[in-house]
Amino acid sequence: MSGLKDRLNRLKRTTAEQKPAVRTEALGGDWEQLQAVMEINDWGSFIKRSCRYPLTHKHGKHRLGDLHEYADGLQAFHPGFPVHPECLLFLDTETTGLGVGAGNVPFMLGLGFYQEEEFVVEQLFIRNPAEEMAMLAYVQSIIGRFTHLVSYNGRTFDWPLVKNRYVLNRMELDDSLRHLDFLYPSRSLWRHTMPSCRLGKVEEQHLAFNRTEDVPGSLAPTLYFEYLAEHDPKVMEGVFVHNEHDILSLAGLAVHFSRALAGELPYFLMVEEEVFRLGLWLDRMGQHEHASEVFGHLLDRPEEASAGYWVQIAASFKKRGEERKAVELWTKAADFQKGHSLHSLEPLVELAMFYEHKRKDFGTALYYAEEALSQAWTRSRLSRGTAKQRSQLEQLNKRVDRLRLKRDKAMGKTSPKEPSHPTLF
Repeated sequence: MSGLKDRLNRLKRTTAEQKPAVRTEALGGDWEQLQAVMEINDWGSFIKRSCRYPLTHKHGKHRLGDLHEYADGLQAFHPGFPVHPECLLFLDTETTGLGVGAGNVPFMLGLGFYQEEEFVVEQLFIRNPAEEMAMLAYVQSIIGRFTHLVSYNGRTFDWPLVKNRYVLNRMELDDSLRHLDFLYPSRSLWRHTMPSCRLGKVEEQHLAFNRTEDVPGSLAPTLYFEYLAEHDPKVMEGVFVHNEHDILSLAGLAVHFSRALAGELPYFLMVEEEVFRLGLWLDRMGQHEHASEVFGHLLDRPEEASAGYWVQIAASFKKRGEERKAVELWTKAADFQKGHSLHSLEPLVELAMFYEHKRKDFGTALYYAEEALSQAWTRSRLSRGTAKQRSQLEQLNKRVDRLRLKRDKAMGKTSPKEPSHPTLF
């Protein structure tokens, strides 16, 4: 009965009291072979495995220590909040299921962080559900050292799951960390050039890291239940290694994205689609100068490789207020696709709008509007006119009629004269 009373008293402690005095005990045997020890605090015990890597260690093509040179770039994720490598906490969980409900338990928490001249991976493992509170208390005791949490799909899975475990155990968690979820930039950059943006695929293709004889994450729950039945640490060896690689890959991606935000990636090694997506991502992240540099690399490539991106890059320039660059690209695209009715009408429409509203050059605006209308009519004859096509034709007809009136009025209602091909600025 006294043991139950002590447990209830511990549950009532405030966050300030949840800083357990920790001691470590060697377990020997198979746990020692895994470089794991038993961590004991006021809440109980759990298994902790630690791996330390020098900053010169290369995970794939990136040195872990390179983050110290480029970490400032990660501030773009949360402008106004400086990023220091020592303040990043890398997180990856291994769980008994896929949901975030009460029945899904994270039996392993993989943590990574920079400490002095090393990158440290700590893996916290519970041998049974009774050890969960001790593991959570340990995390709470160290989390105050960090300002940012780094994960891969952790925003919607790992972190909500961990927070839920604190709620269910009536424990408090410092939830002030700013989140860097690398799944989202990975999708922004590579969803059109990769069949999947799973971490394993991304690390293989973009970090040049290939796992050998890896235990897939989907098998981790099965192996954990096998461990619960047999209590054989060797069963979990592959899961520990898999989780360790996940943490290292998060550090590798931190280096990769920080270099991208610093404009330090070798664009010439990338395919056109990746270069384009990188430029768009940099633009969204507020790195406009670097985005322009990336777009410049793409525009310098042969027309057959870059022409398909001119209109989209022009839209990006327009959004940024770089009108001259946008008009130059729209004009280039309009000339390139002249006579091809299946190309985009956007450059013609944009040029018509620009010359009508910005330059008040109604003759030139009419030239582009009529070109767009002609191509739209050709399209409608080649296929059954959709509602969208009919609406587009109606809008273009109205634009052409309005521009004819404006042009005639500007010319004093003299006989209309077709403008020559316009000269830019």
